[in-house]
Amino acid sequence: MSKPALGLLLGFEDTMADFVELAREGEAAGMESMYTVEAGRSAFVSAAAVIAATERVTVGTYIANAYAREPWLTAIAARDLDEMSGGRFTLGLGTGNRHFNEWYMGVDDFRPLGKLRDYINIVRSAVAGRAGEPVRYEGDHHRIRWRASWEPTRPSIPVYLSASGPKMVRLAGEVADGVGVGVMSSAEFMRDIVRPAAQQAAGEAGRGPDSVEFLMGSFLSVNEDEELARNAAKATICGLFHPVPHPYYDSQLRQLGYDEFADAASRLMPDGQIREAIGLVPDEVVDTMTITGTPARCAARIADYSGLTSEIILFRVPQRTDRPGLAGYESLFEVIALAST
Repeated sequence: MSKPALGLLLGFEDTMADFVELAREGEAAGMESMYTVEAGRSAFVSAAAVIAATERVTVGTYIANAYAREPWLTAIAARDLDEMSGGRFTLGLGTGNRHFNEWYMGVDDFRPLGKLRDYINIVRSAVAGRAGEPVRYEGDHHRIRWRASWEPTRPSIPVYLSASGPKMVRLAGEVADGVGVGVMSSAEFMRDIVRPAAQQAAGEAGRGPDSVEFLMGSFLSVNEDEELARNAAKATICGLFHPVPHPYYDSQLRQLGYDEFADAASRLMPDGQIREAIGLVPDEVVDTMTITGTPARCAARIADYSGLTSEIILFRVPQRTDRPGLAGYESLFEVIALAST
């Protein structure tokens, strides 16, 4: 079985200049893709900057918030970015979470399954629309009546749906080109939960089960001192429960039987009891749901996902021993080199 392709999740660096330079260095180091996250920055503006700075790598959003913009606007942005990149762009979409939707934007994220079904159907139609060809769709949540003014760069752009819970995974199998799983996933979760559900839904929708791609993000906590790497991973996992539990990762933990820890983290982290929560992170969660350890150990862990995911998008977990600035990514690039041998 072939090893997964390796990508890098960008967008948490201090400056745009930093992550653009990081994209250049990652491409030179042999990474195959770069993805921009919609958190403190716009995923689309960031993707444009990365496209302009690179020549070979795939560039995508992982993940753009579907509640932040209408599907037509998302589609024409995707068409523009695909043209800019010469056909290197992929579009990852998701529902976001309470932080973004309710607190930041003040939007109602009610009935996400129906919304995303309409949204992705419209986006897939619009990104493929030929010049002068009508694009029509009438759904419960979204509709479109539009004609493109020029030809698309490619007949289609890959559209991935961020999914963790069983209903959203099935929806991805039904309407999207692939499933995008978050940054804390085990091989067991991909093999026994995500893949069967998405492939079954694809078959029921009249699509071939093999038509669905599987991508995943992963925390990468790498350090020559394995204990420091594990401690950093545990702190990052607990951060997913502050200031409120992230529903996506809370769900993944519970689907794999870690209800006790999820309950404790949901109680402790909002109250600021960080050390107490870190002390309760099961070692098995670190070992199976993250890529953590020495560079050699992390490279070996990547191979565990062979045949289960086509691509792993790495989210670097900062270490206390990291050199400042972009020099702190040297250990990540070492993992890439080892995993490629």
